[in-house]
Amino acid sequence: MEQESQGGAFFSARTRADERAPSREFHPLSTGWEAMRQELLLEPETAHVLYMREYLGRPLVHVRSSTIRVRRPNAEAQLLFGEEVGGLDDLEFCSRAVEFLVAALDHVNPAFAWLGAYAPATEETNLDWVLNRRVRDSVREARKLLRGYSWTTVCPGELSERLGGPAALAATGAFHEVFPLAAGGVVLQATRTAAEYSDDAVRRVFEALRPVLPPGTPQFDPAHPDLRYFPADASRFGG
Repeated sequence: MEQESQGGAFFSARTRADERAPSREFHPLSTGWEAMRQELLLEPETAHVLYMREYLGRPLVHVRSSTIRVRRPNAEAQLLFGEEVGGLDDLEFCSRAVEFLVAALDHVNPAFAWLGAYAPATEETNLDWVLNRRVRDSVREARKLLRGYSWTTVCPGELSERLGGPAALAATGAFHEVFPLAAGGVVLQATRTAAEYSDDAVRRVFEALRPVLPPGTPQFDPAHPDLRYFPADASRFGG
């Protein structure tokens, strides 16, 4: 906001109360933030904040959230970084991204969250796509079956307990760091950087989380060829 007031950055911020309501714009955000904060407390259907170096240029950061009214009390939030912000092989950037996720989720027991790259920014997870699971079912069962996994995966407290808890997960050797959340759940960072998330790392994560993954044999999705997953049925793997 300081950069915006000095003309060095631009924000595009808006909310929509529901599908029938008009969008409400907040510009400039440096003076409209308090109004938008109050709007967010009312749980609008959607909210967007784009941070750009040029007016209506490519966003460096895009924050997107939605209240999924038909599946209340579920809500979704996405934080998307542009290419200029940091590299997938940048240790400091990756560490700070994970630290941010831990801080943001520490006082809740989230049903699911992930950090990764080369995946579509939609409600669907990698397993939703390759197992052909409906988002409605995936969200409803999120505390019984883990919705997906990635370079950094957040496992809810209910599933973390079934896996033996943070100590047991760390002992698998599948994760570079394991961060317990104060309100329940655990953040699992597979490798130091997203660039190091190799096929071997994907397999290790799959094997560690297999007992809480949904059954079914993944099928390659030509619409999303860059999805990362281990091609085995979690319910049958390892006999």
